[in-house]
Amino acid sequence: MQSLWNLLRDSEIVELNHLYQEYMPVWPTHPKFVLAANESYEGGDGNYNCQLIMGDHCGTHVDSPSHFIQQGKTIDQVDVRQLMGRGILIDISHFPPGEAVGREAIDLWEKQNGPVKADDIVIFRTGWHEKWARRPNQADFLSEWPGISAQTADYLIAKGVHVFGTDALSLDAWRSEGNPAHQAVLGNDNLIIENLANLHQLPAVFTFIALPLRIEQGSASPVRAIALVDKH
Repeated sequence: MQSLWNLLRDSEIVELNHLYQEYMPVWPTHPKFVLAANESYEGGDGNYNCQLIMGDHCGTHVDSPSHFIQQGKTIDQVDVRQLMGRGILIDISHFPPGEAVGREAIDLWEKQNGPVKADDIVIFRTGWHEKWARRPNQADFLSEWPGISAQTADYLIAKGVHVFGTDALSLDAWRSEGNPAHQAVLGNDNLIIENLANLHQLPAVFTFIALPLRIEQGSASPVRAIALVDKH
C-alpha cells in the first residue's frame, strides 16, 4: 500500500480524457451526447442535477469483447485490473493517414526502450487528438486516421498485451475493411480504449489507469483515463 501512496505522491497526473460536452464528435451511427438539467435552482427545485443521454462508446471509452464478438464479455464482466498498469506510448503520427501500421513501429519502440512486456497497456498516438472538434467542425477528426494491422495486434497479444489504446476514433485504420484489429484484439478476450487525449504529454513509459462504469450487458463504457508520470 505504501508503494501506491508513494507513486501517487511522486507523480504528475496527465489527463487523458476529452471533455464530455454537447456537440462533441461521435461515430456517425452512434447516439449523440446530450446533457439536460433535470432539476435546477431556477426552476425552484432547490438543487441542480442533470440527465445524461449518450451511447456507451461516447467520448473516451473502453470496448469490451462483446462489441464485436457475439459471446464475448460485456463491460460488467471485464476485470478492471487489466486497465491499471504500465503504459507504453508508441507514436504512429508520422505514418500515412488512413493506413494500418505494421510491426515496424513496435520494433522501433523496442529498439529504443526495451521489450514490450506481458500486461503492458499499449497506447498508440496517431495525432488525431489534435483534430478533435465539436459539431459542425468534426469532419477532420472523423476521417483518415491511421491505426494498426491485425498482424501488429497479434504480435502484441502473443507478448501478453491485453489492453490497446488510441487517440483516434478507432484502433482500426480509416481505410481498413472488416475491423481486423478489433477482431484480433476483442476476439482474444482483450480490451480497446479509444478517443484518448493529450498523448503528446506522455513519455515512452508511464502508469496508466482507466476505470469503466459497471454497466450490465454494456458493449463499452466511458472511462476516466489518467497517466501518472514521474516528477523527477
